Amino acid sequence: MNHEIITILALFVGLAVLIVGTVKLKIHPFFSLLMSSFAFGLVSGMGMENALDAFTEGMGSTIAGIGVVIAIGTVTGSLLEKSGAVETMAQSILKVTGKKHASLGLAITGYFVSIPVFCDAAIVLLAPIAKRISKDTKISIISIGVSLTMGLHATHMFVPPTPGPLSVAGILGADLGYVIGLGAIVSIPVMLASHFLGDRMGKKYYQIPDDIEDLDETHNLPSPFMSFAPIIMPILLMLLKTFSDMTIAKGGESGIVKIINFFGTPMVALLIGLIIALVSYFKINPNDKDVYSFDGEFGESLKTAGQIVLIVGAGGAFGGVLKASPLQDILINFFSGIDIGLLAPFIIGAIFRTAIGSGTVAMVTAASMLAPLLDVLGMASPMGRVLAMLACASGGAMLFHANDDFFWVASSTLGISTEKAYKTFTVASIAQSLTGIIVVYLLKFILL
Repeated sequence: MNHEIITILALFVGLAVLIVGTVKLKIHPFFSLLMSSFAFGLVSGMGMENALDAFTEGMGSTIAGIGVVIAIGTVTGSLLEKSGAVETMAQSILKVTGKKHASLGLAITGYFVSIPVFCDAAIVLLAPIAKRISKDTKISIISIGVSLTMGLHATHMFVPPTPGPLSVAGILGADLGYVIGLGAIVSIPVMLASHFLGDRMGKKYYQIPDDIEDLDETHNLPSPFMSFAPIIMPILLMLLKTFSDMTIAKGGESGIVKIINFFGTPMVALLIGLIIALVSYFKINPNDKDVYSFDGEFGESLKTAGQIVLIVGAGGAFGGVLKASPLQDILINFFSGIDIGLLAPFIIGAIFRTAIGSGTVAMVTAASMLAPLLDVLGMASPMGRVLAMLACASGGAMLFHANDDFFWVASSTLGISTEKAYKTFTVASIAQSLTGIIVVYLLKFILL
């Protein structure tokens, strides 16, 4: 048996260990991810020592990127919940959407928020609202959670300035204006497909959050402005930084640009949101002197955040082990020379997302392989390059599962078990991916 086949077999073994461990044996996700990484390293011939090094490096880089954001976001969410701000936000959203369309309201919220804000940070901020709405409306958190999570996922995959679509547009030489416009067009049915599927899933897997306290009717609530400010302010700061990064040349930064970039860094922006949430909390609970302590809201929140960070870090570490193996080169060599039009980048993106876990890596890899073939495929025109980019994104949207750190952030913060996350988030990502490529082909018939 040659090395390529052994490596592919090792991938299936690793995923089987992960799924059986988390879904069937109910082993904590951190240890299931650890076992699956070692299983892959052992079967692939990568070696336990190399697998451990890759796991450690992957976990370190993942936690470095998202760990502090999760910690700050979890504390902010707890303050918003305990002050009643989450209830105010939930009521405000429901006034616009009505109870019947609450999940659609969350899907649209996620759709727009994910354009300037990374999914990981956005879900940490928005999960408390989703859980509060689920509790108040008695709509399953599965419906609400899938709509929100996959709404975030839709624009993350299709609409710049998120790194994936932005990078692919650069690799393929696609016009950024067309990419943003057509990416938005494609991502709308993509978002709606997962939303409608999420509504059906919520009826099948009915679950109401049990960690959200019933509202005390005598409890004063913060104003809508003070309730939304801890979320809106970080989003605006990150949006300003994104706009600055896209429009201002590197090396020519003025003092004001440096200030914008500093305050728009996710950690700093979220910290500002936390301070605003704390001000609102003290207006409602002026006598709570223990809020900062180990036994107060800060300490209790960080206990929860610590577990989430470990799970998310282990998810990134598993992806790191896969990336450190020859798996990526094997897949690239296998697909070289295959000419099946727009299906080529779609299939390549889907396989890399499923195997490696990163949507950005998947679509960038598909684009890198596609770039030299644009003329052969008849996609070298300005519009053809845009459609090729959207095909890469459609493939990269599938399959969203346990080797992606966002999978763990979303399931952990929303209180959805690994088993249900596989049956909902993963299935919804398939719907998003297939919807995406269908719309891309429709656009091809119209525009080319």
